[in-house]
Amino acid sequence: MLRVDLHCHSTASDGTFSPRDLVKLAKFHNLAALALCDHDTVDGLKEFFEAGRELNFRVLGGVEISLEYKNITHLLGLGVKSQGELPESLEVVKDFRLERNKKLHARLAEAGVNLSWERLLEISAGGQMGRPHFAIAMREGGYCHDLADCFKRYLAKGCPTYVNKIRPTPQKALGILRQSGFAPVLAHPVSLRLSADEFDRAMPDWVEWGLIGLEAYHPDQSPEFSEFMVRICKKYNLVATAGSDYHGANKKTPLSWVKRHSPLGLRVIDDLTRAM
Repeated sequence: MLRVDLHCHSTASDGTFSPRDLVKLAKFHNLAALALCDHDTVDGLKEFFEAGRELNFRVLGGVEISLEYKNITHLLGLGVKSQGELPESLEVVKDFRLERNKKLHARLAEAGVNLSWERLLEISAGGQMGRPHFAIAMREGGYCHDLADCFKRYLAKGCPTYVNKIRPTPQKALGILRQSGFAPVLAHPVSLRLSADEFDRAMPDWVEWGLIGLEAYHPDQSPEFSEFMVRICKKYNLVATAGSDYHGANKKTPLSWVKRHSPLGLRVIDDLTRAM
């Protein structure tokens, strides 16, 4: 059975492959389907859908949203009943990214890190600018040894130059996505850093708010954690999904990751559609 990857990123946000090249790469790796889930934007979906039609490859539109919840909480919206247009109510998140980037640029300058805004635009290649693009520019300017060093010293939460961004509550984001035809799936749930008991206790609220699935298979999660997520999915009638969270050169995980680490095929998309 061919595997599906329902979580990757393109140059429309913080990935290094264009939407079209992602489709080519997924077909090269003999995947069954691929979902593009750029951060706070669907700007790459038009090209993504066009490439899917041209290459006769199944693609799924999507988006990834940061939530105001515990630790790092991200929500995937998978367009199983939508053409992938970003809901107007989420445009504020997209707009805030620009304001956040301007504030981050200014704070770095105050700290002696002088980056060219034009160079940042070049690095982001017309997509959503994010902290990885700042890290690349900082490394080029000799302000840090590597990307990890840039985050540790300047870009990570807790650093003096860090700038927070607006985040909707889970209830608000889940409602918006479902109304717009996006199936909401909790991305890399291990990042919530909840114990098994805490996770189990939290799920009834998430289900009531409208959650449909959990990203059970993700590179940051151990096989044991994936098994736990599958059990939680069965207990609360949620859909287990899989994603490489592929970012191209910005992360080491290959797009073919699901072929070795996930048992999920096209049926998962049907399950998401029925759950909507």
